[in-house]
Amino acid sequence: MRQTVVATAALATAALLLPEAGAGATTVAGPSTSEATTVARPASTAASTARVAPMRVSTVLTGLDHPWDIAFISRTQFLFTERNRRTVSLGTITGGKRVVGRARGLWASGETGLMAIELAPDFARTRNFYTCHGYRSGATKDVRVARWHLNAARTKASLVKTIVRGLPATSGRHGGCALAFGSGQALFIGTGDAAVGRNAQRLRSGGGKVLRVDARTGRGLRTNPYAGSRYAMKRRVFTYGHRNVQGLAKRGKRMWSVEQGSYRDDEVNALFRKGNYGWNPVPGYNESVPMTNHGLPGKQRSARWRSGSSTLATTAAAWLRGSVWGNRSGRVLAVTALKAEQIRLLRFNAKGRLRGQSVALRGQYGRLRAVTVAPGGALYVSTSNGNGRDRILRVLPG
Repeated sequence: MRQTVVATAALATAALLLPEAGAGATTVAGPSTSEATTVARPASTAASTARVAPMRVSTVLTGLDHPWDIAFISRTQFLFTERNRRTVSLGTITGGKRVVGRARGLWASGETGLMAIELAPDFARTRNFYTCHGYRSGATKDVRVARWHLNAARTKASLVKTIVRGLPATSGRHGGCALAFGSGQALFIGTGDAAVGRNAQRLRSGGGKVLRVDARTGRGLRTNPYAGSRYAMKRRVFTYGHRNVQGLAKRGKRMWSVEQGSYRDDEVNALFRKGNYGWNPVPGYNESVPMTNHGLPGKQRSARWRSGSSTLATTAAAWLRGSVWGNRSGRVLAVTALKAEQIRLLRFNAKGRLRGQSVALRGQYGRLRAVTVAPGGALYVSTSNGNGRDRILRVLPG
């Protein structure tokens, strides 16, 4: 049964106002917790306090278990993954659902399982799509990216080819994983560092990176920064120095990433070819270091938004699209959060500079994981509370 509520929770804290071109002033969002270890930072990137953005919320599906990602295949149907159940399912906007895909060897542990899902650019013709998932067979344990095929009746999805294997996995911690297409067959893959300190800066490791590959073959593109390397994984590297990339979202020609921090500084990053984003928790796995360590050799790219301390546990991201969002369309990045149980709405100008932020759904549905824009502009958001208590929500401006 579909239930509709209006998200109107009020904040007790006062809002910090920042000017915004063409919109007078807007409020800046952020966690209310302040710790002695918080590093001073410009208000243009760090979170502060937040105003509430009212939303109309409908429950579309219930009875799910950690639904990780959502991809619309028509105006009324979508595919979604469930991390721990390791299934691909078909859902409808009227509340229907059925499992359509399973595969051998899929492994789930901790934060890793069947994760991201992304449609091929030519899905309407080929019915191909891609997932990122944990894999285990005998002594082999890693994270992989695979191509699937959905049959014409939309009743069965089959894994047909693994295009990238060997992304690091340990206990299941920091398994990533995010997928998004750039132009043509360029598939971006956001990965986690598997909680191994050297991975993020080690270019021969696929961990703590954003990779860019040809989706047909899984090979690094010839325009990648290390395309001439003798090592296949290094040839795939587009950016590095990441901790745990959970979301990717494209605006114009630029890909953006959402990254989970340690005890401080979840990040939203604009991705630049060969960029080093500064995560280097060595020796060992020292999580007290900055998320972006500007003390490393060379240049490190600073985040476009940082949570400050403590973190929100940010996950997926999608740019608002469609007339339903008015002047927020194409300007606001919707970012879901697990620990903070909210959607953070980040407004960026044309140059990618943060101009303001607000918050929606705070504390109303528990931990939030996926966010995607449906045809027509509605946001579809999943919860991540576990034990069959999860749902997929439809979110529109209030």
